[in-house]
Amino acid sequence: MQQFELSEELVSQIEGLIKADNKEDVAKLVDPLHPADIAEIMNELDTKEAQFLFLLLDEEKAGDVLAEIEEDERQRFIDSFPPEVIAKRFVNNMDTDDAADLVGSMPNEQQQEVLSHMEDLEQAGDIVDLLHYDEDTLWGKSW
Repeated sequence: MQQFELSEELVSQIEGLIKADNKEDVAKLVDPLHPADIAEIMNELDTKEAQFLFLLLDEEKAGDVLAEIEEDERQRFIDSFPPEVIAKRFVNNMDTDDAADLVGSMPNEQQQEVLSHMEDLEQAGDIVDLLHYDEDTLWGKSW
């Protein structure tokens, strides 16, 4: 497999396709890429363009891409969506521990709104449980 290298030409091409609302061609360009490479592209786009690209990804890849975005950038990006979209497109498709980290980085009111929109109630309960554990312990126990 060839090493991915982000180029200005690729970013410009994607920006042009997004401006033309060409979902099919954007999807064709990014579909074969690794989630870390897609995250790198999104980092070069403005928020609306990054949202456009992100919403084209299948749910599993979207969760993987989100995990690759640096924490500060990820929080800003996520905050640009309403709580129901955060729940359905982000949290529902992440591993529970990653989802707990994401939800835990939100203000309490936003946490509650996001969790209330989750489809998997068992995962929502697991996230709530993980939010109550001390970050520096293993399952809430000091070793």
